[in-house]
Amino acid sequence: MKTNQQKPLRPNTFVRVRPFQEIISSLDQEGKLDGLPFMPEMAKYCGKRFMISKRIERTCEETEGSMRYIRDVVFLEDLRCDGLAHGGCQKDCMIFWKEAWLQPEEQASEFDNEQILEDQAAAQLPSRTPDGLFICQSTELIKATTPVSFSYFLSYINDIQSKTYSILQVIRILIYAFLIRVRYRLKGTEYRYLRGQQEITPVESLNLQPGEWVQVKTKEEIEETLDLQGRNRGLQFNKDMIEYCGEIYRVLKRLEMMVHEPSQKLIRMKDTVILENIICEGCRRGMCPRESYFFWREIWLKRVDPS
Repeated sequence: MKTNQQKPLRPNTFVRVRPFQEIISSLDQEGKLDGLPFMPEMAKYCGKRFMISKRIERTCEETEGSMRYIRDVVFLEDLRCDGLAHGGCQKDCMIFWKEAWLQPEEQASEFDNEQILEDQAAAQLPSRTPDGLFICQSTELIKATTPVSFSYFLSYINDIQSKTYSILQVIRILIYAFLIRVRYRLKGTEYRYLRGQQEITPVESLNLQPGEWVQVKTKEEIEETLDLQGRNRGLQFNKDMIEYCGEIYRVLKRLEMMVHEPSQKLIRMKDTVILENIICEGCRRGMCPRESYFFWREIWLKRVDPS
C-alpha cells in the first residue's frame, strides 16, 4: 500500500479506515508504522467511515513526562481504545491513526466492511513483549515521536492551517502557558499539580457506580488529601482539575485497572473513577491534544442527590 498521501488529511473531512490486511502490510515485524503500533482494538474499525476531529502535531507522553512531535497522525471523532487486548485497561485513551491507514472518502475504493474480531487481530498484532509487558500506543509514544526542537512553534502554524485550532486559541493558550512558567521561575509556585502536606495520604471508599452524580470537593479539601508531590496514594491531582472544584458531574465509569505507561505493567486502581465530559485540554503542556480523561480518587468527590 502507499504510505504517503497527496495532501495532509484535515479536520472535519471524512475518511475510511483501510482494509485490515492492507494495514497489516504497512507494518513492521513489531506491528508498527514509524514506531506507532496498530493495536488489536483498532481492527474493528477497518472499512468504516469516520470524520477526522483533529490533526495531531504534538503529544505529551508519560514515560519521561515530555512533549514530543508526532507526524502524519489524526484523531477520528471520539474513537477511544477499549483496552480489551491489553488486560482490560480502562483508561479510554484516544486512538492515534496514521494517515497511511486511512483513505479520503472521495478516493476510497469499494470494499467489504470487514468484521475483524479483536482476538483475530491479536493473533497478528503483538500487544505484549516476550517477558509479558504490555505494548500499546501510549507505551510506545517515545519511539513514535521526536524531541521538541527550535522549530517547535512551527507546529502551531500547522495547527492553524489545518484548522485544528484557531489563531485566538493558539495565542491564548501559549500566553497562559508562558505566564504560569514565569510565575514558577519567580515564585517557585508549582504549576503542574496541587501541593499538599501529608506524609501518608488518607483513603475514602464511596463505591461510586456509572451514572451516579458527584460534586468535586473544594481545592482546600483536596489539598488535605495530598502529599508534597500532589499525590494521593500515587495518583496526582493535576492543577487543570482545579477548575472543576465545587461542580457537579456524573460518573462515567470506575477505573479499576490500567496499563502504567512507564512500567508497561497492568496495575490495579482502587477508589478511583472517571467523570463524564471532563478531559485534559493540555493547556499547561503546550496544547497537547490527546484529550485524556482525568482520574479522580473518590476522596476528592462526594455523592450528591441528582435532583
